[in-house]
Amino acid sequence: MKFFQIIGTQRSGSNLFRLMLNEFENVFAPHPPHLLNTFYPLLDKYNDLNNEKNLKRLIADMLSWINNNPIEWSNIPTTEIIFNSIKNRNLFQVFKAIYTFNNPNFWCCKSLQNLKFHTIKEFQDLNPIYIYIYRDGRDVASSFKNAPIGDKHIYFLAKKWAHDQNVCNEIKKITPNEHFFSVRYEDLLEDPASVLNNFCDRFDIKYNKDFLNFYLSKESLKASKSGGMWKNLSKPLIRDNKEKFKRELSEDEILIFESINKNILEGLGYKLQNDNSSLDISFSSEEINTFKSINDELKSSMMSNNKLSEIDLRIKQRDELLKSTG
Repeated sequence: MKFFQIIGTQRSGSNLFRLMLNEFENVFAPHPPHLLNTFYPLLDKYNDLNNEKNLKRLIADMLSWINNNPIEWSNIPTTEIIFNSIKNRNLFQVFKAIYTFNNPNFWCCKSLQNLKFHTIKEFQDLNPIYIYIYRDGRDVASSFKNAPIGDKHIYFLAKKWAHDQNVCNEIKKITPNEHFFSVRYEDLLEDPASVLNNFCDRFDIKYNKDFLNFYLSKESLKASKSGGMWKNLSKPLIRDNKEKFKRELSEDEILIFESINKNILEGLGYKLQNDNSSLDISFSSEEINTFKSINDELKSSMMSNNKLSEIDLRIKQRDELLKSTG
């Protein structure tokens, strides 16, 4: 079984690629319940996982977490099935066992937070093939400004995007070429058949020319009905969904973003809107504190004005876990 781990920044087409990938034969690419990001910080609550009772409690909690995922999985295994399939008793093997209990040839996790585990040996033992999805960071920032999640001020959006791309670049440097595949979001919009054909050839997956009907699949419909963040997943590919930042961000916002990400943008092949001479900008601690206050206010306002079902479901999911872990 081959393990595909998607990395990058949210709002960059990772869900789109996941749904396309899910259309191929014997590929399991469900909506991510963020298992590692959720349970890794909680491991001390489960004590020694070599103890059967402790390990089974961890497995049961992870399966319960999936059961409360905003986008439901069509099939969830039992605690006993997962317990009996694990050889090495650690969180990462439980994670693998949950994704592979139906024995798919290929399994894919879209939890982008997993990039933080790339130096951990137990994660490396899963032999991940990284799929790096990147999009013009200015469009990512523009999308986040209108989303119910994430930062809202351009300074923090620029810093977050820079951090994620730098980590992805670090992963690329230490990963064998055959275990790293880059997807430029704009290429996926322009010529998805070429991108997916190359992917299938590279990893020996049977190509399905009808993958562009992903938006008609049960998985897409489930996602689109679960909240506003995923509403476009039940629509055909929106091929002109690029360079929106030119009309959605102000000149000052573009200037701030490019001043922080000039080298990364150019390195990924994106053209700057500002001259190099205008991008040599530094921000004082006082300015950054002001940005933070604005960011906090915008995030609070966005949350209060967006009572979206996916947020309510995430809260329910968290509360159920807290009951178990205390």
